[in-house]
Amino acid sequence: MPGLDGLRAIAVIGVVLYHLKFGWAEGGLLGVGVFFTLSGYLITDILLNQVNRGGIRLKSFWLARARRLLPALFVMLIVVMAWVTLIGPHQPADFRAAALSAAAYFNNWWLIFHHVSYFERFAPPSPLNHLWTLSVEEQFYILWPFLLMLGLRFVPELKNATGVRPRLAGVTLIAALCSGVLMAVLYHPSLDPSRVYYGTDTRALELLIGAALAMVWPSRRLHARITPQARRTIEATGVVGLAVIALMFWRTSEFSPFLYRGGFALLGLGSVLAVASLIRHLPLDPADRRPHLSPGLARSQRRARDPPGRRDPHRRRALLALHREPDPPRRARQAVDAVEGRRVAS
Repeated sequence: MPGLDGLRAIAVIGVVLYHLKFGWAEGGLLGVGVFFTLSGYLITDILLNQVNRGGIRLKSFWLARARRLLPALFVMLIVVMAWVTLIGPHQPADFRAAALSAAAYFNNWWLIFHHVSYFERFAPPSPLNHLWTLSVEEQFYILWPFLLMLGLRFVPELKNATGVRPRLAGVTLIAALCSGVLMAVLYHPSLDPSRVYYGTDTRALELLIGAALAMVWPSRRLHARITPQARRTIEATGVVGLAVIALMFWRTSEFSPFLYRGGFALLGLGSVLAVASLIRHLPLDPADRRPHLSPGLARSQRRARDPPGRRDPHRRRALLALHREPDPPRRARQAVDAVEGRRVAS
């Protein structure tokens, strides 16, 4: 998905610029929030697609996530532990406990309970502190399928052929609002905001906003056949979303009270606008991958249904070759031209 890869790149660049201490990108740490919203959308979209095919398959879902994340995580932990032990700078006595928490995906809560600040300006950062984001994501992967199944069970939806679930999306947004309210309540301007920054309960806001989008904008129902006006509207919303993200990267910082009192919700809104626009331009509907047949090919297909005595063997071979091609528009025209040329020659 090139469009979504581009959005990921923007998020990564923002985080890198923040850690390099560029003064005009103090809000670059919000790239993590963009990642959370994107993950909420993609994971929920995968689960709802499984629901439409018979039900959520937890084993295959979790195995897919483990194959994607665990090998790289364990290699990184082994390399970092070896580096710190042999030649790296001295680390606190609880460094190995931090590594264990990262391997078990509760590193963010370990950091909270040990009062480790994400925003400490003078102490050298731990090489494992960045793994708190992976812990939040993994906790979401484990808990969200069960919560989604409860929602599907107890939130009735109107029968429709589009597969959207607006009522469930509304309930999800209410849960996101509760997470945002909890963040605002726990935040205090005079204290280090690491607790609300690390917490799964407070950062669920962005994940749930992305999940709500998947319930009303499912990728399996999207296709490229839309009117030019609709396409321009979708593209405009994407531009607005990217502008919101860029503006927050530029004008906010980790200590901005606005960020913890509605700013993360605004970031989630900008992210879903960008995701909705980018995902809309991908040919996700299988119908969009069907060949668009020329009038000549359509005539040839109708002729292929003629009685056996009237069929042209050249035409039949050309059509059989055509149907073996996965994406045949140009070959289709060539096949039709060849068939029509043989008919004229005969």
